[in-house]
Amino acid sequence: MPLAYDPEYAAALEPLAEILAARPKFPPGDALSRRELGNKSLASILRQTPDVAGVTRTNHAIPTHDGHSITVAEFRKEAGAAPTKPGKAIFYIHGGGMILGSVDAFEKSIASQCEQSGIPVFAVGYRLAPEYPHPIPVTDCWSGLQWLSRNAAKLGVDPAKIVVMGESAGGGLAAGLSLMARDQNLSPPILKQILIFPMLDDRTTKPLPALLPFATWTYDDNITGWSALLGDQAGTPNPQPGHEYAAPARAKNLAGLPPTFIDCGELDIFIHENVKFASRLIEANVSTEFHVYPGQPHAFMLYAPNTTYSKLTRQNMLKAIEVA
Repeated sequence: MPLAYDPEYAAALEPLAEILAARPKFPPGDALSRRELGNKSLASILRQTPDVAGVTRTNHAIPTHDGHSITVAEFRKEAGAAPTKPGKAIFYIHGGGMILGSVDAFEKSIASQCEQSGIPVFAVGYRLAPEYPHPIPVTDCWSGLQWLSRNAAKLGVDPAKIVVMGESAGGGLAAGLSLMARDQNLSPPILKQILIFPMLDDRTTKPLPALLPFATWTYDDNITGWSALLGDQAGTPNPQPGHEYAAPARAKNLAGLPPTFIDCGELDIFIHENVKFASRLIEANVSTEFHVYPGQPHAFMLYAPNTTYSKLTRQNMLKAIEVA
C-alpha cells in the first residue's frame, strides 16, 4: 500500500492546501529567500495559536564563546507557590532549518510548553546560517547551556535536572549540544535530550520518490540548510573534526549520551536518519524512547495542532519530560 496522509491530518490541512501549493519554489542554495518566506509563513501559522496566560518572559543577555552576545529567554509560570527547592528546567532550541526562525517566532509555542509542563523553559536565540556558519549555532547553544548550568541556583534550577530539547534543526542542535556536553565533561551532565523530528544528517540529499509528495521540508530545502551551515563540508565523505556537532548522525561514538526521546512522522524526509540514530543510540546502551507517527509529515504539529496524533505527540513529549 502506498504512503498517504493520515485522513485526519489531510482534512486539517485542507484550508491551507491552496496557500501551500502556491508557495514559490526557490533553487537549492537560496537561503535568504527561504528565510523571508519561511518567517512569513511561521508568523501566519503561529498567529492562530492561542495566547498563553500566566507565563512570563524574561530576557537574559549572555556572552558567547566568540565575544558576542545572545539572548536566552526565560519562560516561567506566574501562578502557584514558589518552589521549595531548585527543580527541573528545559533548555529549548527552536527549529528553522538552520537558516530561519527565532525565539520570538515560536514564543507562543514555548510559553505553552512551559504552561503545560509546569517547568521553566530557557530558549536560546542562537545565530543563524549562512551569516553565522558552523560552529557558531551550536557553540551559541553551548554558551547558553553553560550559562544556565552555572547560574542554576539563582534561577531556581537544579543543574542536574536540565532537559535539552529541540525541534527540527533545533533537534539536531540539541543532539549536537549533547555530544559537545559529553565531550567537554559538563558537570552535572544533561538529564535528558528531547529530539522532535530532528535534522541530524547532512547526507540526506537524495530524494526518495515515496516521500516527495509529502515533503513540507523538501530535499532542496535540506540541501540549502546544510550548505548554509557547513559550506563545502556539507555531505562530504571525510568531514573535518567537529562536524558531528553540526550533523550528529556523523558522530562515530554515541555512548555516554543522556537518555533520549525522539519522535518523527513517517512521511518526514528525516525519518530514515532518525530511525538510524535511534537504533545507534540503543546499540550504544543509551536509554531511548522512539515514536513514529503514521501518515504525518515534517512539522505536522505546526500545520495541524489539534489532530489526534499532534495531541498524542505533545502528551508523549510531556510525559518524557515528567519522568526524566
